[in-house]
Parts: sequence; C-alpha cells; structure tokens
Amino acid sequence: MIEKRTYKGVKKQNRGITLVALVITIIIIIILSTVTISTVFGDNGFIDAAKKTKEDAEDFVNTENDKMSGLLDEYANIMVEDSEIPPPDTRSEIEKARDEGTVFDTKTELKDEHGNKVQVPEGFKIAADSGITIQQGVVIEDVSASTDENVQGSQYVWIPVGRFVKDDGTSSAEIKLGRYTFSTTDGTTMEPLQYAENYTASTVIETYYTELIEYNEGNESSGLDGRNATAKDLKGFIDSVSANGGYYIGRYEASYASGATNTTEVGNYANCKAASKVSIDYSTSSMLYNSGTLWNYITQPSASKVAINTYANSKSVKSDLMNSYAWDTAIVYIQEAGYTNYANKTSVNSRLSNTGVNEDDACKINDMASNAREWTTEYSNYADSVDAYPCVNRGGNFGYSDNYTSCRYINYATSSYRDFGFRLILYI
Repeated sequence: MIEKRTYKGVKKQNRGITLVALVITIIIIIILSTVTISTVFGDNGFIDAAKKTKEDAEDFVNTENDKMSGLLDEYANIMVEDSEIPPPDTRSEIEKARDEGTVFDTKTELKDEHGNKVQVPEGFKIAADSGITIQQGVVIEDVSASTDENVQGSQYVWIPVGRFVKDDGTSSAEIKLGRYTFSTTDGTTMEPLQYAENYTASTVIETYYTELIEYNEGNESSGLDGRNATAKDLKGFIDSVSANGGYYIGRYEASYASGATNTTEVGNYANCKAASKVSIDYSTSSMLYNSGTLWNYITQPSASKVAINTYANSKSVKSDLMNSYAWDTAIVYIQEAGYTNYANKTSVNSRLSNTGVNEDDACKINDMASNAREWTTEYSNYADSVDAYPCVNRGGNFGYSDNYTSCRYINYATSSYRDFGFRLILYI
C-alpha cells in the first residue's frame, strides 16, 4: 500500500511540472513573438528598414538615370554639333578649284596633290574634265580672258617646265624647254638639240630647221620670195616660261571663231580669232567660215596672224602660233607622263574629222599625232633654184602612215590644203 501511494504521488508531481513548462513555453513564445513583431513591424523595424532601403535604392537609381540621361543628351548634342562640322577638305588646290568652278580674277598659282605648280591666268577656270595632277594633264578654260564669245570656252593644257613629281609620289621628271629631235625607234631625245637659254644661237635641227629670233609676219609669195611667219616675241615667250614654270598649248586644233568670211582676201586674217574647242564641222573643199568649224585651208603666215590676234587684247595672256620649243617640249612632257614613244605615234584616223573625237588624247591634249598637220613658226632654209620651202608643219596627218607627232615637213608660204591646220600657244 505504501508503494502504491508513493507511485501516485510521483505521478501527480510529473503532471505539475509539465503544465508549468507549458505555461513558461507559451510565455516565452509570446514574448518572442512580441519582440519579433515589434522588430519586424514596429517603428524602424525590418519592414520600415526594407521600405527605406527600397526607397533609397529607387532614389539612387532615379538619380543615376537622370545623370545618364543628362550625359546621353549632352553626347547627342555633341554628335549633332560634330555632324554640322564638315570633315577636313583633303582635295588639292587644283581639284578644289575644278570642283567649285572657280573663275580667277588674277593670276593664281595652284598646286596638285604632289606640290606641282600651275599658273592659272586671270579670266580662266580649271575645266570641268581637267585632270587634277600635272601628270594627268591640267586644263584651263577661258571664261572672260577674251571678250569674244566665240573664243570663250576655249581650253588649253599646261606644259610644265622644270621638275614635276609623278603620280606615284616617288618618281619625278625634269623637263627643259628646248628644241629636240627624237629617236625613230623609241622616241628618246637625240642630239643635236637646243635649250631655250641658248635660243640666240639658232641651232639647226635635222639639216634645215631653225627657230628665227626676230619677228617676221611672213610673205605669202611663191617661188624664192616666200617667207614664213616667225614667233611674235620668242624672247618674251621664253622669259615667261622661265618665270612661271610652264606654258599652255591648245587642247585642240584651232577652229574658226570670228573675223572672216568666204570673201575675205587670202592671207588678210589679222583681225580674225581662233578657238580651241571640239570642232563641230570641218571643211573638205574650201574653208567654211562658220563658228566652230575646224580651221584648215589656211597658209602658215595667215595662221600666225590669227593666232597672235586671238588674245591680242587680253590683259592676262598672249597667244601665238606654236613654235618649235613649244611643240618639242610638249612631246617630252607627254612621254614623261607615261605615253611611251608618243614622238612616233601616227594618225589614228584615215580621213579628216572633227578634232577631239579621235582616239588621240595624251595628257588631255588631242590630235598632235592625228587629223591635220599643224603649222609652226619654225623656219626651213631649204630652197632649190626655183622654189623656197620656208614654212614648217608638224604632227601626224590623217591617211599618212609616215606622218608622226615629231616629224617636220617643209612647205611653201602659199600652201593651203584641207590637211593643214594649226594650234595656239598661250603664255602669261
């Protein structure tokens, strides 16, 4: 019995401890919950802190977005400003003048991309289809240098004298103004030759040919009385070339501009003018005095008068008939520019045609080897007992395989045929 009571007492004691523990546990849980709730939901609790952190993060992001937007706007403005600034102009002076169609109101020195110089006279511009380097061929066009609208539009090509850099940028050529003979094999220059500084010596080329120093307007007489017309001012031409580093020759064989009619007395051309343009017609039986017609059927003294008169009233240039210095030096330039053996090139056309339409275009110069023979001021001392042959023409001739660019031919002062034309030179 005693053991039984002891058992019951112990049993009651265990039940009491369990309830107390439960109460304490509940109290602790309540306390912890209160603390937790206060920590999480109370002022400055986790939720408030999280909200504040979120708000701070949003404020930071918004601030940074505003800064980035500002930077992007500033960058966009810079890009707009940059787009309004043109890129640097890398064109050479010649190319820029050509592209912009600049008409020069005073003599102006221009350079190509290699530093080679060209002197553009007053009243001229760089032609729209001109090359942009010396080697390609620089072409000027008359805008107002002549007051004759039939002469305006004439084009001339710069012949450099001195050293010029070629388009590869490394090689160069030295060109001297002179009278040359050329090898019939490869076109290289041969002796004898005469450089311009020795022009007073009147060196004989190929037995008969000299360039006379004093001006003579020529005499269109037959027999031994015939005289050729010489250069108007040979020293003036040579001095100009030396001072300016070159000269100009007609891009085309001369065409009729103004001053004559079919009734004009033979040789009376001192008031006539010629143009250097692609001709629009040509004469096959007698000269057609229509502006733009290829000017053939003309004697050497008459061609000289026309050439001199064409720019007689110009303030910026002088003109003359081609002399032997101008013709030969042009060949040297053309060959140095890459047209190998151009000295021996023959005509590409088998009949007379308009100048500038044949496939003979070297450095923008047309038909020196083709179409018509061209009168020059060179003099021939060849004469037999009956006739004198004082006049000299040069170049290829349509239909004649033995006529070539550098050849020289002698003729009467009265010779006037369909295959005889001429070309102008200009100098400043």
